[in-house]
Amino acid sequence: MFKQPPLSGFEALFASRAAHLSADDIRQFPDLSPDMLTRHAKWFGLSGEHLVDSILLRFGIYTSQLPEMLPADRIVYHPDGDLRLQIKTCCRSRNGYFHFSLTKGYHRSPTGVKSYAPDDFDIVALVALSENVVKFTADRHQSHRIALSEIDSLRTDPCSSLERAVKDLSLSAASVSIPAPTPAPVIDDGRGL
Repeated sequence: MFKQPPLSGFEALFASRAAHLSADDIRQFPDLSPDMLTRHAKWFGLSGEHLVDSILLRFGIYTSQLPEMLPADRIVYHPDGDLRLQIKTCCRSRNGYFHFSLTKGYHRSPTGVKSYAPDDFDIVALVALSENVVKFTADRHQSHRIALSEIDSLRTDPCSSLERAVKDLSLSAASVSIPAPTPAPVIDDGRGL
């Protein structure tokens, strides 16, 4: 029976390393190197999602988190209808703007970067994380931005952009984006319920 001798160096290559985030690594946020921002992008994205939840909850609007493999991040239970929400987070401004790309996927993933399908979501939440503000929009352009001059108004009235986005969708109480579950049929067997 053959036995493969170990090859020096492969042990370290295949050793599992737990993803570890030290608070010291990111304590200087947003003044981090591009490499550090990229390395912890999932953490910052999750922070953006929780900021959106927090803002909406403060105004009595509930959300539900969706599984990561779906194109929308949240269901927003708005009084005018249930909305599928996509959340995009930018950590810091560049040239006076926070820039957002409305694409899904990652450049290094097997499927690459793709555009969203028209029915993937209803509205977008653009999170300027270093400023702790969110701008909602129903605009489907692939590129978005928040000007630094908008920050004060977004902070003063956090839900005004949400109401504009909902109005842009022309939602009414009768038309909702997410269909309600259909109840199971009740069969009357003559004995009563």
